[in-house]
Amino acid sequence: MNNYLYAWQLEALSSWLRCGRSGIIEAVTGSGKTNVAIAAIKDARRRDLFVLVVVPSRVLMEQWTKRLVESLPDSRIGRLGDNFSDRADDCDILVTTRHSASAKKPLPPDDKSGFIVADECHGFGGGVLRKSLLHEYEERLGLTATLERSDDAVDKTLIPYFGGVSYRYDFMKAIEDGVCAQPRVAFVAVPLSKEERSEYEDTEATLVTARQTLREIEDMPQNPFSAFLSAVAYLAEKDAGPNGKAAVAYLDAFSRRREIVAGSKTKYEVLNRFAPVMESSNGTILFTQTVSAANNAITRLDPLLKIDLITGATNRNEREKLLNSLREGTLDVIAAPRVLDEGIDVPDANLGVVISASRTRRQMIQRMGRILRRKEIGSGARFVILFSRDTLEDPTAHERDGFMEEIENISETSKIFDVDEYDKLGIFLEYAGPKTLPDIRKVGPMSDIDQLPDGIDPVEEYAWLSYLSWENETERHKEVWDNPPVSTITPPYLEFDTPLFPEISKEKKTRAKSERLSTGENPVQLFETDAGYVLQCTGCGALSELTPFRWKALESVVECSCLW
Repeated sequence: MNNYLYAWQLEALSSWLRCGRSGIIEAVTGSGKTNVAIAAIKDARRRDLFVLVVVPSRVLMEQWTKRLVESLPDSRIGRLGDNFSDRADDCDILVTTRHSASAKKPLPPDDKSGFIVADECHGFGGGVLRKSLLHEYEERLGLTATLERSDDAVDKTLIPYFGGVSYRYDFMKAIEDGVCAQPRVAFVAVPLSKEERSEYEDTEATLVTARQTLREIEDMPQNPFSAFLSAVAYLAEKDAGPNGKAAVAYLDAFSRRREIVAGSKTKYEVLNRFAPVMESSNGTILFTQTVSAANNAITRLDPLLKIDLITGATNRNEREKLLNSLREGTLDVIAAPRVLDEGIDVPDANLGVVISASRTRRQMIQRMGRILRRKEIGSGARFVILFSRDTLEDPTAHERDGFMEEIENISETSKIFDVDEYDKLGIFLEYAGPKTLPDIRKVGPMSDIDQLPDGIDPVEEYAWLSYLSWENETERHKEVWDNPPVSTITPPYLEFDTPLFPEISKEKKTRAKSERLSTGENPVQLFETDAGYVLQCTGCGALSELTPFRWKALESVVECSCLW
């Protein structure tokens, strides 16, 4: 058996181990981060930890359960959510949805420590969903394609909980490593109708007025545009004064602009021109924002192509049937209104068509990952992105929405076409990929303990054996297991830039929240020492137990004497 491993996967698990078994792995869609998580789960189970896997949806709960049953046949796999109600006491690994974890709070059995895996962890920052990040689990792994949000939840919730980003793997690195394909990207300019243009310009006028007010706020980030947008969202949520009102007006107008361009009739009117390209591809995924948009696309394409729709309401059997049809070629196109944006395994399509405005950079990364999986010779990855000319979607716009700059940077080549330049566009999309495939940067084979490389450091050795597993434990295994990697005092988390938000002029009134107290009387403060982190009561000065990890200190208990 030639069981090879992507080199980045070994690096990612090693980095997470060096961070004390707590951190976020940020790796692009399609690169194989689930394999890293399963290796970490195997390590946790070898040490008899209870494992909780928290996922965004019932579809991902199905996928994770299947993978875990295959990878850990001797472990008891339970499910919580979607009519399943397994208990932690009755299984070794429990797979649950975020909503079920928030409501039921499944804790490790009394006699065990716990390890939590949060898939698509960028989505755990919301008010209710953050409750699924249970603090009773000491070891933590977050998985995401990009840790991007429009609020302060990354800085206030996700980083404190997981400790930081332990490893990052973007499309540029994945393409260089031969893990992902390099795409050819065509941007196709479509004009708005007369009525759409009039409404767009009216909305733009409102936006400009609000933007001018916001740009003049002290400490307001001006660039990049994503930082400005995040700050606007922050003010809209927190500020009840004129700055907050301007932010709300801006976001309302911004959202309306998106709706106008996403639902532009002219995009769908020209969509049939792309039918020959879709039919000749090795599978096409049509990305839309809404079900109604997907239905509009199907109406235009159905007479010309074999096309069908997958939504969040599509049951498991029907979804699998449709995906298999695309894989086998009996279906040309699948229209996917957002449901394929996160996590769902899809066949290796080589053409993506985007006809609705991207909401976020994260969404575009997710969509790109569906198409950019490594290809065979003769199957080049291609993207067609329809955009409304002279709008926020325009790749030449100053305030570019979403992912335009990054997609241009990673593409084999990209070009803008007018919608009537179909012949030129067709020639451009005749792309079969590189004549020779780049070598994959990998390690292995990993079929036997004797193939473990010499000269690797103890942490990498431990990670290597975690992938190999312990099914046939040898003396080499035992030596490594008995001498686990030692965590450093300061975990080597990567730098992460979060936008600096302006001051709130007038705090919005929300439901009162109790201050974190040591005894119910005096607050605690976090202090860093040469040896690690502690919490200290501001009243009596009592200290928590010293820990090398900031996130652990934030959850520590201070035995305070203020009331004695």
